[in-house]
Amino acid sequence: MDIIAVFFLSLFGTYAYIKLARRIGIGQLIKEDGPDLHGYKRGTPTMGGVVFVLIAAIAMILERVPAVLWVSLLSFSVLGMIDDLSSLLKKDAYGMRARTKFLIQIILSTAIVFFFVDKDYIRIHGLGTYHMDWLYKIFAIVLITGSSNAVNITDGLDGLSSFTSLSAFLPIFAVTTAHGSPDRSLLIISSSLLGFLFFNIKPARVFMGDAGSLALGAYLAAASIENDLEIALLLFGGVFVIETLSVIIQVLSYKARKKRIFLMAPVHHHFELKGWSEERVVFVFTAFNTLLSIFALGWLI
Repeated sequence: MDIIAVFFLSLFGTYAYIKLARRIGIGQLIKEDGPDLHGYKRGTPTMGGVVFVLIAAIAMILERVPAVLWVSLLSFSVLGMIDDLSSLLKKDAYGMRARTKFLIQIILSTAIVFFFVDKDYIRIHGLGTYHMDWLYKIFAIVLITGSSNAVNITDGLDGLSSFTSLSAFLPIFAVTTAHGSPDRSLLIISSSLLGFLFFNIKPARVFMGDAGSLALGAYLAAASIENDLEIALLLFGGVFVIETLSVIIQVLSYKARKKRIFLMAPVHHHFELKGWSEERVVFVFTAFNTLLSIFALGWLI
């Protein structure tokens, strides 16, 4: 499928979804412990990720890209959709229980790795290839689960997870192109995400919800696995890593010392409470992740 067609299908599909969501009341719920700055977002259509994910997945299937890519995208989107629907039905911004969601993520990651990943090594550019035998399976499961959660955690401001995901896709596409086999799935997901992003930049008219963020994270990990870039993902997905670490550090600090390191975690909320505008946070975080992606390219190519 032509990537321009993918873009316009996502653009008009998202527009139609917004109209439908407003009609049937699929609106964002705001967490009570979130910044007071976000009250105006209440009621904005959410779960819009189903549109760009579905269009991208269909295009990937038609393009006959490796199954691990579209299976990761679709399966985690379904989980995210269930979580989003749970939140809407319960009228509770937290959706399904965190432990339940995490367990399902582990199950999905395990199934993806055992059925669609046929390798047992990691390749570190400049250092060589290291065979891990069965330990690689565990590593890949952790990578997919961790990446899906990391993008989900980052999805807290208008356009933030969309822009940072696009910046993370760049080095994978550049590396695969330099090696003579450009990854078409990256063009497809980027085009579909751009169609959605037209309505997701501030002021957002739709949010991707877990149906989009969990899927993007799982796809990013799968694309890294497929192209032997698992370790490099920690660099060109640096903002996702930092966002996740900020939550872990905050929780551990509070449990150990009853003190918080950040004004609020994830760290993008910390900067908001420091007085940064939402647009500034999104711009700086995206620019920083783009810089990390350029560093990754300098290392990989």
